[in-house]
Amino acid sequence: MEKKFLYFDTETTDAQIKDIIQLAFITDGDVQLNQYFKPKQDITFPAMAIHHITPEFVMDKPQFEDTSLPKENIDTDYKGDGFIEYLKFLSEKYIWVAHNAQFDAKVLARQGIYLPNLICTYKLSRNIFSNDGYDLDSYSLQYLRYYLGLYKKENTDHNTAHDAYSDVHFLKDLFHHIQDSSSLTVENMLTISKDPAVMRSFNFGKYFGKTLEDVARMDPEYIQWLLRESRDEDLKYNLQRIVG
Repeated sequence: MEKKFLYFDTETTDAQIKDIIQLAFITDGDVQLNQYFKPKQDITFPAMAIHHITPEFVMDKPQFEDTSLPKENIDTDYKGDGFIEYLKFLSEKYIWVAHNAQFDAKVLARQGIYLPNLICTYKLSRNIFSNDGYDLDSYSLQYLRYYLGLYKKENTDHNTAHDAYSDVHFLKDLFHHIQDSSSLTVENMLTISKDPAVMRSFNFGKYFGKTLEDVARMDPEYIQWLLRESRDEDLKYNLQRIVG
């Protein structure tokens, strides 16, 4: 697959409605964007506590559907003049990469932007990074940034956590690290990104910190109970993988 990569992130009003207030992306070339939008929904306080985008900051921004095409850093192959049409053009030309990509893809899908080629660095990281058979303490972008030492080589002009434009630079560094340190092909990455996320150990309950395999040997009835009762599809996928 010859398509190039576009690294993107969104910030939203909340975790449920996902009304977009910031979209940022960069490529390995000159194409980039950092755009804010006035949402139709209120920004919740929990969301503000994460991304620090206030209603006052976006009050004078255009709504997503009214946003004009920027004049700089545009893909030169695009010949139109509409912002949404431009994003649809990019969705076909590039493989879009995000951390917890399904969330960001849903944000754009609400606006009619669908991503046929999507790579999730969260799922890739869970697949290839572990600690002696156990999951890492976290697979968040910021944790991996420090755990893998990516911060030592990053551009310090872009180091504000939970700002979408800064996060896409961290994301790009992480993706390049995965490319360099693993044998995964692009096709492998696309497949992993569609599958449930790999889990090796419990991060909840009475067996917190123990591996799924150990618990399956110690308490198979508990595993069967989780398979019946849990609504966590990632967990059920991995338990099924362990019990065969």
